[in-house]
Amino acid sequence: MEKRRFQNKVATSGFTLPVAASFTTLLWCAEGIYTLNRLWGWVLCAVMTYLWIETNNAYSLLRIRSRLTSAIFVFLTGCMFSLHPLQDSLFVSCLMLGSYYLIFKSYQQTNVSVCFLHTFLCIGLGSLLFPQLLYFAPFYFWYASVYLRSLTWHSFWAGLTGLILPYWFMAGYALYTGEISILKAHFCELTNFRTFSLETYLQHPPLQAAIIGLIVIFSLVASIHYIRTSFNDKIRTRMFMYLILFQEFLITLFLILQPMHFGILSGLLIMNSAPILSHFFALTGSKLTNAAFILFLVLFTLLSLLNIWIQL
Repeated sequence: MEKRRFQNKVATSGFTLPVAASFTTLLWCAEGIYTLNRLWGWVLCAVMTYLWIETNNAYSLLRIRSRLTSAIFVFLTGCMFSLHPLQDSLFVSCLMLGSYYLIFKSYQQTNVSVCFLHTFLCIGLGSLLFPQLLYFAPFYFWYASVYLRSLTWHSFWAGLTGLILPYWFMAGYALYTGEISILKAHFCELTNFRTFSLETYLQHPPLQAAIIGLIVIFSLVASIHYIRTSFNDKIRTRMFMYLILFQEFLITLFLILQPMHFGILSGLLIMNSAPILSHFFALTGSKLTNAAFILFLVLFTLLSLLNIWIQL
């Protein structure tokens, strides 16, 4: 009989998500959840936590009954203090998570035009806040073709319509107000690249950069483990996870090459890393992975407490 280690007990416990949510709320309070800006940030974080619960329930990303994906997401968001105020990063992450839920519905379906319309509408709305999100749109068509086997001419044009729709209204507003320069400046952001330099990285708070660095390291280990053991999952789940893994690669690469967008990309990375990390910790049970899980909790908790101590 396989021994149930600490990580397995946490993964299957009904108290895991409430404890993680309570810890995150305390971190939010330590910085001032009573301010309206941070209160709405906390509410949006709660909405995204619920979305991860629904996504995991609908598509069975984990082979066991567990709330670890949403617990890890809310825990890491709480540790990342720069994500506490209501900001573009939270909205963009929420819209990308919504796009996952919608595009997963199209798996091996043919009549998915409405699904694609809504999926790419999420990307289009997110790109109003973060224009560089448009760079992810072509990859969604690729996911639909390679992983989900749902791309048709009808779904392609439906997706393109959903992507363009927010800009249709934006162009109408610009024409109505006579401020066409707003539209031009928005698309000019797509070509705004800064030279890769160490100084750009050093501009960010060390503790926040350390948290993102640790997430990248843990996610890399978890991703390699999943690729090696993905045969244990059903083909359907495997395709969903491959999509998330490729998104993880794109977000990390974007973060390395363009750290000027650290704020928004850090939110996307935390949102996207949650299912990868939860799959690794929930479905392994060796001494080494159990130690890694304890180290994961200790490191992020210490960084959070150190952040509070510095601010106080």
